[in-house]
Amino acid sequence: MIINKITNVDDYYFDVFMSISESLTGFSVNELQATGLADTYYTYVLQNLDAATFMQFLTVSKNVLETSFSADQLRNGIASEIMSDPGMNDMAQKVVTMWYLGTWEGAYINDLSYKEGLVWTVMHAHPPGAKQPGYKSWNVQPVNSNS
Repeated sequence: MIINKITNVDDYYFDVFMSISESLTGFSVNELQATGLADTYYTYVLQNLDAATFMQFLTVSKNVLETSFSADQLRNGIASEIMSDPGMNDMAQKVVTMWYLGTWEGAYINDLSYKEGLVWTVMHAHPPGAKQPGYKSWNVQPVNSNS
C-alpha cells in the first residue's frame, strides 16, 4: 500500500510519509500533492524534529502499511501500532494537524500552509484573507445548505 515515488524528493521514506498521511487524513496522495506542500512538509518535519523520532514513526508506519492488505487491516494496524503508543500517537496527531491547519506545534509552516490547509476543503470554505471565493459568490447557495 506504499505509493510510488511521484516527486523529486530522493528519499524512500517520503513515500511512507505520503502514504501514512493519506491514511491519517482521509485525503488521497494526489489531493495532498495538490496542496503543493508535500515536499515542504516532509523536509520541515525532518529539520524541526529529532530525526530518530521521525524515523521511528516512519518505520512503524511502513510496517503497518506493508502488512495491511485491506482497509480494515490498515485501520486496525494504525489503531494498534500507532494510536495506542503515546509517542507514535503524538507524532500522528502532529502530522494530521500539519495537513489540516498548516501548523506545526502552533506555528504556521509558511504562508501557503495556511491557504492550503485541508480544513478549508472539509468546510467547503476559503481561507479568509487569502483565497477569496470570487465576485458574487455570496449569491450561490452553500453546498450543505437546507434553505
